[in-house]
Amino acid sequence: MAPVDLHHVALPAFTLSPERQRTLLAERDALIETTLELRSAFAAGGHQLDTSAWKLVKTVDDVRAYRSRRALHGAPDQTLDDTCDMDSSSSRSSSPSSSVDRNQLPSLGSSSSSGCGGSGSGSGRSSRPGRRPRRFCPSVKPAARPPAVVISGVIDGTAEDAVLGLIAHTDVQFKTRAAHLKTELDNARPLAELVLPTQEDPLVYAAVKWGLEPYGRFSQARDFVFLEAGGLTTDAEGHVVAYAIRQSVDLSDVIDLPRLPHTIRGYMSGCQTFGNMTPRGDTAHRTVEVFSRAFIEMDGSVPANMAAAAYAEKLMALALIIECAYTHKLAYLMRRSTTRSQCGAQWYRHSSNTCTNCTRAVCRVLFRPLQSGGSCRICQRTFCGKCSITRKMYVTLGNEVLQKEMLFCLECLLEAKSLDAHVVASDKINW
Repeated sequence: MAPVDLHHVALPAFTLSPERQRTLLAERDALIETTLELRSAFAAGGHQLDTSAWKLVKTVDDVRAYRSRRALHGAPDQTLDDTCDMDSSSSRSSSPSSSVDRNQLPSLGSSSSSGCGGSGSGSGRSSRPGRRPRRFCPSVKPAARPPAVVISGVIDGTAEDAVLGLIAHTDVQFKTRAAHLKTELDNARPLAELVLPTQEDPLVYAAVKWGLEPYGRFSQARDFVFLEAGGLTTDAEGHVVAYAIRQSVDLSDVIDLPRLPHTIRGYMSGCQTFGNMTPRGDTAHRTVEVFSRAFIEMDGSVPANMAAAAYAEKLMALALIIECAYTHKLAYLMRRSTTRSQCGAQWYRHSSNTCTNCTRAVCRVLFRPLQSGGSCRICQRTFCGKCSITRKMYVTLGNEVLQKEMLFCLECLLEAKSLDAHVVASDKINW
């Protein structure tokens, strides 16, 4: 069956009331708060998970993905009110409260309490106002709640860089991000934009989207209606933390989305955080700590643990979000270089057969194996292969994003990495 382009699906006109928008943003804030509490509990437990409760799914460099084990879902302290909430929400009720019930789940389930280094219930949300008292539901199967997923590790970059790569409020920016991550929901379509980047606050975004995710020829596709949000916040210690959210929401009382053929409605809840680990003034080697909590409920015939493992691998791609930010920074420098040239400013533009850095002869031939350099796409100076790096960039052609290899000198690459993400994000608003 040919893939469905959600942008071509006819939808009725609808609007979200200010009260409904505030409710959605309150869900965002609650999810951020919960995840930051879990992040603190995880750090207090020595950044370790109990291997009897959590299974390692994948490791890439210093980033690890875990899913909760099947036995954990049947533990008494995890199958009380929260399991009942999930069981009731899995009935696919069109009531607006169904998404709220899912939101009231602890971010990792109560399983995170036993998993974060045996930290007890300190990371739970049992004291949150409005939660129902715990109760036992004997009719609920132990696997009624979807397995939880945790991502933890360290990557290069800053929290601000993470948000720069994550925010995509236009189709072109979304396609650029998708080209880097290669795990995006296929042709996600914005339904309502709640918060847009501004010149004063360029690193923030929130919107409700409708996305489609194909799962190969042997499984039906899933579509999701979700709140996507990204921005910066602070933790309990006042440190800057970047966040990225995808949280399923119920808008059935506002808009009647068509049911796509051979497609099942899925539900997900995920919050990724990126916290700076190096002092702000240290530009030599900046790193961020990644912590993510999530679950996905796909329904259909896909085993829950298999779905969670696949979801964990997709979340691992978030480690590449810094590379997406670097692409934006390099594009910013290229735009600035072009503007200077058009304004007649003195720049480095010249043609030479010797490397600007080491004076080695630069061989300009058509055969890739023998090519040993060229002109930097930013400063236009000539460099040999040892003093330059060829990097894959994504350029726009109309509404399409194409991949192209471009050569950059080391000096311009270092300048791009050290650029303030706020400056680039402010300029990116006009791209």
